[in-house]
Amino acid sequence: MSTTPDAGCCDAACTTGRLRVAGIVLAAGEGRRLGCRAKGLIRVNGETLLARNVRVLFEAGVDEVIVVTGHYSEQLETVLSGLSVRRTCQPDVAHSQRDSLCLGLVELPADCDAVLVMPVDMPSLIRDDVVALIAAYKHAAPEIAFIGPAVAGRPGNPVVFNRDVANRIIQGEGDFGSGAWRARAQAWRLEWETDNPHYVVDIDTPEDLDRWQSASQDP
Repeated sequence: MSTTPDAGCCDAACTTGRLRVAGIVLAAGEGRRLGCRAKGLIRVNGETLLARNVRVLFEAGVDEVIVVTGHYSEQLETVLSGLSVRRTCQPDVAHSQRDSLCLGLVELPADCDAVLVMPVDMPSLIRDDVVALIAAYKHAAPEIAFIGPAVAGRPGNPVVFNRDVANRIIQGEGDFGSGAWRARAQAWRLEWETDNPHYVVDIDTPEDLDRWQSASQDP
């Protein structure tokens, strides 16, 4: 449950209604480019990435968090057992990120207005980053159904979208939920330009991990 009921907007004077946002943390991957390692168990300042990112979402006012696991589900369970999250496990060894996203989407609570999707391997995101993103979605033009951060033209994460987009992903419509559709201009989709590098820092390779550990002095 959210510990900050007024979160989801940077402006304390905001008079628009509060969104009920569900978060999905994608942690099902094999981490093949990282040498087949569970990204969710990488530590940032003594805290696993999985626990850290769940905490950040709740601090930002997200109402419910769904964690999708797959590979390394047993190892990640040691972290999840101490978290107030809903969890679902990808049963197939071979799966895509879209497959895992669909698993999380079918677990959405009926009363949520929007969903925020975060890959587990993002070590720099803090509460204010998530609040700013939700606020940008909340105050976007009425036709905007999807928003994702873009830093110097580079697409980042997390992303936020409405129930209609969620349903289209679940139904397998076109290439919804894959990386390809985000590259095409759509009237309902907004690439939110920001200079905040936190949205594009992730840990995909051993080199990424080495850079992060050198900067953060984490083992």
